[in-house]
Amino acid sequence: MIENRYAVGRVFYVHAPPFKGRRSKTTGEFLSKRLARIKQPFVGAEPWQCSIYYFWWEFLRRHEGYKDCCLRGGKGQYRQLFKDFGDIHACGVEDFWAWWTTKRDDGLKRGEYLFAEPPARQLRATDGVLNTQTTDTLLVEIPLEVRTPQLVKMFRKMLQDHSSEVRSARKISRARYPVATSVPLHTLHLSLRALDTWNEHLHRKKKYEQCDIAGIYVNEVVHGETIAKLMRADLPYKDVEREVRRRKTQAFNRYLTAAQEYVEYASIGSFPRRG
Repeated sequence: MIENRYAVGRVFYVHAPPFKGRRSKTTGEFLSKRLARIKQPFVGAEPWQCSIYYFWWEFLRRHEGYKDCCLRGGKGQYRQLFKDFGDIHACGVEDFWAWWTTKRDDGLKRGEYLFAEPPARQLRATDGVLNTQTTDTLLVEIPLEVRTPQLVKMFRKMLQDHSSEVRSARKISRARYPVATSVPLHTLHLSLRALDTWNEHLHRKKKYEQCDIAGIYVNEVVHGETIAKLMRADLPYKDVEREVRRRKTQAFNRYLTAAQEYVEYASIGSFPRRG
């Protein structure tokens, strides 16, 4: 898990939430410095696609059981998940942003309700010694006769002395649906591409061909040789070709298996998790 918390107004997320983003009319670059620092999961990605929450939505859309639940208005096996995520197919294939910003009856936007951190706990006075202290709470005895500026210094020093506990507590998400683990967005994108390519072509194309269609990179240099180089020299290349195809098949299988597991776990409210 990452340590940063991303603020959107008064709302905080452990992972970077999606943004609309505005670009310069002259350079095409994002005006927000925050967006400029985000690494795109694929070339031409929109700002709101540079978030793990966007991929959560995409993988859940691939689950046939949840799709059926949406078609039935929230009835069936996934009705509890539907109460929170709603009809993720109602907004159209491309309109993730409409789903993310949909207002609930309680006034919260869908994305805030699902993935934002709860309001921060406040400092409070207690009577006696608590026996319910948790690992994310530090009990402090405050000498009230000390002046406020000195208390602030003492408090900062105490946090520094307990920096490891502070870091551990801030890594934990308390959202209704916390991100299960960190996976590079580029990896999620390629997994999604593998799944969509497989569903489109199935057995009509070999897996090494689908690897190319999905845009999955595979090293095609075998013992210092490539197919193109051998063909130009009019030398045998079949052994190299077989090895490259084997690598592509294995790579495609890895991404496809990962994608299928992401889909299944998304249907029980855990992402990006694998078995």
